[in-house]
Amino acid sequence: MKIAVFGIGGVGGIVGGALAKDHPDTYFYVRGENLDAIRRDGLKVESAVFGDFSARPKLASDKAAELGVMDAVFVSCKGYGLKAACEAISPMVRPDTVVIPLLNGVVVSDLMEPLLPPCILADGTIRVFSRLEKPGHIVQSTEMCSIVFGMKDGSRPAALDELAAVLDKAGLKTTVSENILVDSWSKYVMMCGNSVVFCYYDGPAGKVREDPQYRKVFDAVTGELLAVSAAKGVALPADTADKVAAAFAAFPPDAMSSLYRDLSGGKPARETELDHIIGRMVEMGRRTGVATPYHTIAYERFAGK
Repeated sequence: MKIAVFGIGGVGGIVGGALAKDHPDTYFYVRGENLDAIRRDGLKVESAVFGDFSARPKLASDKAAELGVMDAVFVSCKGYGLKAACEAISPMVRPDTVVIPLLNGVVVSDLMEPLLPPCILADGTIRVFSRLEKPGHIVQSTEMCSIVFGMKDGSRPAALDELAAVLDKAGLKTTVSENILVDSWSKYVMMCGNSVVFCYYDGPAGKVREDPQYRKVFDAVTGELLAVSAAKGVALPADTADKVAAAFAAFPPDAMSSLYRDLSGGKPARETELDHIIGRMVEMGRRTGVATPYHTIAYERFAGK
């Protein structure tokens, strides 16, 4: 099975590194200094799950024509780079190619579908904490790495199970889901909701929890997400709100989402995932007729910067 990973950053690097170490038909679509380093020395990985190793893909390139048509493509990029990513991988895609996004957001296939040629376009989520330490060097410091993917229509093409078997063999714990909409929304409720709360309070978890009324705000943010999810026909587990609140309460005081870190660090909004994460929720609320006042406040606080 010929597998490409687009974007060798924190997520793509851990997936691509594990695959390249075990699966000889692995390819990297990668650019710039990262490409130069991988071509020169391979991809160095320091991982709490996989140990420390260096791996070389069968080919690393920034040109789809060199990489060729794939059986499967993982897309790992920032949300603001999704359109360019789809344009870049299109020559590698045929009708029986599996394409799986592994990036922040919710039901990302909805955004990708009009940008790609016909293919087996799935949705995916990954739970991992990893980063690109420097070009050609990935660090993953916690013992958590699992992937879930599936088709939003509930179908189960055989290629998904074949791909999952390759990933499992490489040590990437993988599940083929028959209800990926619930999986995608469940992760989004936590990821987007946390970012909204950080942006609303303009501070990390410790500052948020200094407000004795923060749970009222937090629950309202979660309520907006659950209401939009329901309006789109996705019923999440009854304990979702309690789970995300308990997780937030356990964060260390300096914890913040990567989106809020970028925004508070002065990155222009267009160079962050503000539109892709919070802005998309505001738009979904508008289209479904669900009020999203806290998301709107958080979005507008940074949108013009």
